[in-house]
Amino acid sequence: MFAQIGGHQLNDSTADRSNRRDTPLRSYNPVTMVGDIALLRAELPTGRRFESDPQTPLRLPDDSKAANGELCYIFGYGSDSYDGPISQTLHYGTVIALDLDSCIGMMGAVVAPPPDSGMFCAIGGDSGGGYVCRAPFSTQFVLRGVISYGVGCGATAHRGVYTDVAYYLRNYPIGSLIGTA
Repeated sequence: MFAQIGGHQLNDSTADRSNRRDTPLRSYNPVTMVGDIALLRAELPTGRRFESDPQTPLRLPDDSKAANGELCYIFGYGSDSYDGPISQTLHYGTVIALDLDSCIGMMGAVVAPPPDSGMFCAIGGDSGGGYVCRAPFSTQFVLRGVISYGVGCGATAHRGVYTDVAYYLRNYPIGSLIGTA
């Protein structure tokens, strides 16, 4: 695992990369996927500044949850077809958050995330990365989630399940170490 800062291609030689120092959540359950989140600590390149100020384009969430019908964006290097190759180019798309009852109705109780699990659903294909939202008339993007699993990889009308970043910042001590928006 590595962090790539800058560049749009995975093989971009001008992008900065940092080796992994990840901390997976001890309570991760591979059957339900609850706890599907890890902290990756990356050394930032010399000369770059990333600060928590109003001009920062991506922020960590406060205690709010993704709202039903909220339009958000996903991005990543994931495959755009089931069992297909990883993309070398960064992709993005739009997704719409679903409330848990709608998610269970569409995915079924066995596939949908359990209540109070720190996960939420959205309509839209996943691309292997983050789930970011922007309030109307704002330049601030908030990292609401990280893709966990989906039904129908890479397909626009299918459902994806995301790990709720605000839930983990609220319920695990790491939030006090890295700050929130």
